Amino acid sequence: MAYKCPRCSQPVQRGYSSTAQVAAGLVGALFYAAFGDFQCAKCGKIANHEFPPEVRTKMTMMSLILVVCAIAVAIGAFFLLAAMQ
Repeated sequence: MAYKCPRCSQPVQRGYSSTAQVAAGLVGALFYAAFGDFQCAKCGKIANHEFPPEVRTKMTMMSLILVVCAIAVAIGAFFLLAAMQ
């Protein structure tokens, strides 16, 4: 779901960190996406408080979904490794 930049109305995307992905794999990348800043190609980092309240609500719900997915991936990996033993 693309959100629009409150400054220039261009699409923004969730932040990405290759360091988080290398350090913790998919779980790290999901957590960084859930809690990281949004970025506009034109304006740079956009703080959450700059978005309208209804957009912030949607962003929070998507962040919660990303956290749940990260936890599910971690639990799934744990059970997969336990089953292989």
